[in-house]
Amino acid sequence: MKFKLFFITIFVTILFASCTTDIDVKLDSIPSELVVDGAISTDTAEHVVHLKKTGNYFCDQPANVVSGASVTLSDGIKSIALFEDEQEKGAYKTPSNYFGVVGRTYTLTITDIDVNGDGIPETYTASSTLNAVPPLKMIQVEKQELFYENVWAVNAWMKDPSGVSNYYLTKAYKNNICISDTITEWGLVSDALFDGTEVCGRTMLYIHTENKAEKIHSGDRVMLEICGITKDYYSFIGEVKAEFRGHNPLFGGQPANIRTNVIQTSPKNAANYPRGYFAAYAISRAGTVYK
Repeated sequence: MKFKLFFITIFVTILFASCTTDIDVKLDSIPSELVVDGAISTDTAEHVVHLKKTGNYFCDQPANVVSGASVTLSDGIKSIALFEDEQEKGAYKTPSNYFGVVGRTYTLTITDIDVNGDGIPETYTASSTLNAVPPLKMIQVEKQELFYENVWAVNAWMKDPSGVSNYYLTKAYKNNICISDTITEWGLVSDALFDGTEVCGRTMLYIHTENKAEKIHSGDRVMLEICGITKDYYSFIGEVKAEFRGHNPLFGGQPANIRTNVIQTSPKNAANYPRGYFAAYAISRAGTVYK
């Protein structure tokens, strides 16, 4: 009996050992593409547009920034030039007194760059219409249990405009510090179920964090920021979140590139595929003290 057990143990060990093989996956290098990350809002502030390059899949270095570009912003009435921050290369900023106006379409134009290094200058554009957002009347924060996890639900009161589809991006602040500081922590809300109604206590964002510094405690001041965004930007954020979570190989759809509103306009018929998004939106805020 002992010999039989010993034989089975040896057999299983050999079987599993033979199933372990190191596979060296070699992926071809690809030309760099432009990545745009920026937004204009109704806040009076320095609005920032970051320009970077894509990297190879297994590259463990930070993405290369795009420095020395000429970046302009037009609202259809006037244009301004963004300046590159000397301390943060690749970050292009508006003057500190700049603010977006509801209803205007903002077009970002990027020139004097050669992202793929072929010696031919490239031009890119991205446009976004700045949508309105209803003013928040008040908010309430309550602790809940969601999927066996303690979370804080941020509930809002406001009047949703009727007769038009509205899409909202939400973020949370704790004691004036943003705790929704990554796109995966942003909230997305569509008014499909409450179009034109008086919103009373609807949850607009769930705060769930493993970071102790970001947990909500009694006496903390919590602020909700709600932004009126376009349907396309709403879909872009949703696709980024889905990509971060990963795909179910059995029930998920085919993998696809995340959408972008960045277009290469020069040279014509170039086989470049820029990434990222340039957005414009109005902002409303309301705060409360958590008890």
